[in-house]
Amino acid sequence: MKRSMFFLFMVLLTSYGFAAGTQEPGQGDDGAKTVTILVVTSPETEALKACIAEFNKTNPNIEIVLNEQGRLGYFTNVTTQLVGGTDAFDLVQDNTTYMTELAAAGVLEPWDDYLNNSELTNLVEYDLDDLPVQLKYEGRIYCIPTDLSSQLYFYRKDLIDKPAETWEDVIVNAKKFTRSLNPDSPTVYGTLLTALTGGPEAPKIFYNVLWSMGGDVIDENGNVVVNSEAARKAGAYYRSLRPYMPEDVTTYNYPKVFDALKAGTTAQAGPFWNAAWNNLQSSDSPNKDKYSIALVPGVRQKDGSIYRTPQTHGWGLMINKNSNNKVAAWKFLVYATSKEGFRIRGKNGSSVFRPSILNDPSYATTDAEKLYMPLMAKTYSIAKLEPLVSYYTKLHEILNRMVAGFLTTDDDIGGILERTEKEIIELKKNY
Repeated sequence: MKRSMFFLFMVLLTSYGFAAGTQEPGQGDDGAKTVTILVVTSPETEALKACIAEFNKTNPNIEIVLNEQGRLGYFTNVTTQLVGGTDAFDLVQDNTTYMTELAAAGVLEPWDDYLNNSELTNLVEYDLDDLPVQLKYEGRIYCIPTDLSSQLYFYRKDLIDKPAETWEDVIVNAKKFTRSLNPDSPTVYGTLLTALTGGPEAPKIFYNVLWSMGGDVIDENGNVVVNSEAARKAGAYYRSLRPYMPEDVTTYNYPKVFDALKAGTTAQAGPFWNAAWNNLQSSDSPNKDKYSIALVPGVRQKDGSIYRTPQTHGWGLMINKNSNNKVAAWKFLVYATSKEGFRIRGKNGSSVFRPSILNDPSYATTDAEKLYMPLMAKTYSIAKLEPLVSYYTKLHEILNRMVAGFLTTDDDIGGILERTEKEIIELKKNY
């Protein structure tokens, strides 16, 4: 298998090294500074703008400039510029799943020296223990997300009395409310998944099922373990959903599933992205009051408990290794991820994940928030990150083919997993 372009970039970086970005924390911070942040057009960026406005009130000598770009081609542009050694921006907004690839390439600045410098950070006030996700590479922090995404279970509460707790419960509900099987069903689809197999969504959703059944793709020691009995069960579950979903379910991304919620055409959606709850509540859909949310389903254990494992990832601001304004950039970064920063951004469209805020009754003001926030506190307490590997992008290409095999073919599930395992093992040899 040919090595990815990203891997070739990393080889070049390892060969030549970056000499730039040598400013030590606490130095070079005299006078006015301009901090440039490369960001993508998104609700998260709008929340960031509100945070910047508050930051400027107490830091008038630091000007924050946003270089905003559309989503199309954004991630490729970020990688190309960072690997090319640009100093055109100091902070970059990126998906946390790419952090390891970028850290391995040597283009990001670790946070540890800034966090542990008492002149720059009040660690007691910042409260690292209140941040359940800290992204590390080789033992050093490279990102604490500004926003996290995870999954919930959405269901028509006017049709389903009790939310599904197990995957078997999902099937029971789906059989009742699929119109092709039950002409009297008020919904077209018994259930839906974001199963688009052209990007990162399908594998992320599949992890919810795989992990809850005791399986994994890469274990904590870096071993490829996808060809397992647990994975066969997870693949069989996915295949069992086919009669209750649209035939072209592998084209269903977030917008298509969300549109089905707005139209009220699905009895369930899950695992589905937590952002859909707030988006649904703020929409003009006549069906928004018909839905409720609950923890993602899982597997019932011998003691009666349910083992659930939602996946989580998010957006974060990362420090460009070649930045000439690292201290000023840090001052904004530590503010944006502080408790105050989270509260500001959370009220302006960002996703809060600090437990101290999610569990604060005074922060939730609407009935929708009062349901959502403690539920997300529970979700983040059990959620897992995908394997933070330097071959993440290529790994997901392989996993997309695996999920498509479960949903669109009748190929032997064991055979699909065997091929998947071989492909990942070959991929790892290049890294």
